[in-house]
Amino acid sequence: MKTTTVARVAALCSGVMAVGAWAQAAPASAPAAPAASAPAAALPLAHPQTSALVDGLLKAWYAPAARRFGSDGDALVDRTQAWCASSVKNPTPATRDPALDAARQAWVQAMSSWTRLSAVQIGPLLERHSDTRLDFQPMRPAALDKVIANPTAPGEWAMDRVGAQARGLPAMEYLLWKKPAAPHTPACAYLVVLARDLRDEARELALAYAGEAAATRSADEAATWFNTYVNQWLAGMGRMRWRDLEMPVRSWGMDQAPRAASGQTALAWRERWQALRQPSAGGTGTPNGVVPLTDYLRSRGLAAAADAMARDVGLADSALQGATPATPGPQLLEAAKRVDFVTHTIARDVSAQMQIQLEFSADDGD
Repeated sequence: MKTTTVARVAALCSGVMAVGAWAQAAPASAPAAPAASAPAAALPLAHPQTSALVDGLLKAWYAPAARRFGSDGDALVDRTQAWCASSVKNPTPATRDPALDAARQAWVQAMSSWTRLSAVQIGPLLERHSDTRLDFQPMRPAALDKVIANPTAPGEWAMDRVGAQARGLPAMEYLLWKKPAAPHTPACAYLVVLARDLRDEARELALAYAGEAAATRSADEAATWFNTYVNQWLAGMGRMRWRDLEMPVRSWGMDQAPRAASGQTALAWRERWQALRQPSAGGTGTPNGVVPLTDYLRSRGLAAAADAMARDVGLADSALQGATPATPGPQLLEAAKRVDFVTHTIARDVSAQMQIQLEFSADDGD
């Protein structure tokens, strides 16, 4: 495991020595000059509480979330195959058919489980570049049409040659809602291929996270993992703030918000926020065994930072409550600001009190 943790400054100040000549000139009753207090040394990341947090996240969060995503991937393949084998002619976005409805619901379930798993991307998600493979946004309809029109063989596509802008969840969403793929057409055949590609990636992720959860780690390895996790947690918060909330309001328009084609933007926001806030501050729905960051900070003697973070999470909860694409833009921007505030304690305070190396992320939006 590549070590990225570096020590912050841990300087120890010596006591202030009195100057001899001044001391001789001073009255006998003059109080002694107070000694300068030494700044606290940065807390090391290699610590039993760090190891407990890492073990908890892998065993109680990532491994179960990856298994659920794998199961939802299996269901998505079954439902898309059933839809593409049906006899419906010329479907439109308004078409209601049991097979199409089942395929759409399977996509929603897979999207939800993917969002929970990938909100903070670490380990196999990073190593396999799963986000690029499964959730590149924005999807490009022209690129998708070109891929569908140029199979490597009838009904077959070499997915290692397909660009990210024409695959994954966004491409499937387009083929299920925006421009529904008609059964027994190349578009529907490609829809099934996309579902199988997602299923295969989900299975690989489930295996990889099961292996990580079962592995033993030294204190230094856990410290390295945690340092990466903090950076990815900040990136995940930044993605929700910038890509999910700010950009649709400021630039893209709500028709380009995440999951807009399926009408699932509000659900996607809720799923992402819960997948960020539960490992941050716990609360309802947090799996047993997960050590929230606020609890971790308290265990390391940083109670004030934990309290500040818990407060900011609560304010973000309130700002995001009931948020939908119809929520007024200024209100959504305020919610985005509250999400950003949650990161301040870690980025500005805790990183200076602990040996955490912060790195720039493309999801910072700056």
